[in-house]
Amino acid sequence: MRELSALASDTKQKRKRKILDAAKKLVSEQGAGSLNMKELARIADVPRASLYRSYASKEHIISDITLEWGLSFASRLQTSSPRGRTKGERIKRVFKIILQEAEDNPLLIGAVLGNILSTDDSTRTMQIEFERLLPAALSSAVDCRSIPESKKVMDVLLRLLLANLEMLSSGRSSLKEALSHMVFAAEKLTGEKYWNE
Repeated sequence: MRELSALASDTKQKRKRKILDAAKKLVSEQGAGSLNMKELARIADVPRASLYRSYASKEHIISDITLEWGLSFASRLQTSSPRGRTKGERIKRVFKIILQEAEDNPLLIGAVLGNILSTDDSTRTMQIEFERLLPAALSSAVDCRSIPESKKVMDVLLRLLLANLEMLSSGRSSLKEALSHMVFAAEKLTGEKYWNE
């Protein structure tokens, strides 16, 4: 009996993976507006009823894409620590990597941002998890606890990062401009002494 339960669970996980991979590809190529449950079921090659058993709505799918992207991104940063002589150079490198991701994948990042900024209650858990992304990303470069007034600084930098990601993914800003805004704010918030250590 236990084997049947494990097999059913494995099948559900594989189906969910197929759906998520198909949704991510669709959103990356055509944007969040292209995500249609009927079309997604066809592309993922799963029955619509199975799709709805795995995901109740497009918002739930995008929430999972957002969390998966955030975890993957933080993990990639952790495995290849940004280098630099000073804390400021290492922090700048983290920002550049994050912003480069938005420039390289504007439709996916646009969907992620739409989900993060949503007022839909169903996305709240994902939003809380996403708030941990910046400290996790920066911890690959510096000990975030060593940043003066780290909680306040992280809150401000996260909001500024979201604004710059939105501007960059929508084409209203360049990578150079977005990075300049982030570096200027981070240096001012952390202080020149900390930045140059």
